[in-house]
Amino acid sequence: MTAIIGLVVAALVLVFFEVILPGGVLGVLAAVCVILATWLGFNEFGALGGVGIFIGTCFAIVVMAYIEFKLLAKTKLGKAFLLKESVTGHSNVSQAEESIIGKEGTALTRLNPSGKVAIDGQSYDAYSQDGYLDPGELIGVVSKDNFKLIIKKL
Repeated sequence: MTAIIGLVVAALVLVFFEVILPGGVLGVLAAVCVILATWLGFNEFGALGGVGIFIGTCFAIVVMAYIEFKLLAKTKLGKAFLLKESVTGHSNVSQAEESIIGKEGTALTRLNPSGKVAIDGQSYDAYSQDGYLDPGELIGVVSKDNFKLIIKKL
């Protein structure tokens, strides 16, 4: 009986920390604890005991998660651990149009063979077919591969 209680408490603690430190490992360990506690419950108390332990543990996890998200989030400690605002951002990858193929520009950085080029005042990530190019060298766009331009030295 103490092993079952220990496994249920361990599952609750692991789920608590899974919410704070997401990654899945703690959640998987919590699921293993629940499964082991249920298995021990079946062995020690029969079918009704095993099902009762499983349902009780799942209910306790739901209640604890509710408390963690609703009540803990309002405390000073909860505000330090839980993210309450969404993170917004943008991609810095320039998505060039097909019309850029054939245009000329200059290398902004050393292409080893990847780097930055400027075409019509815009900066693009590029890959050089000719290997290494120094900054300032004239380049021409040969093709486009996903988010990189394929360029050659002029």
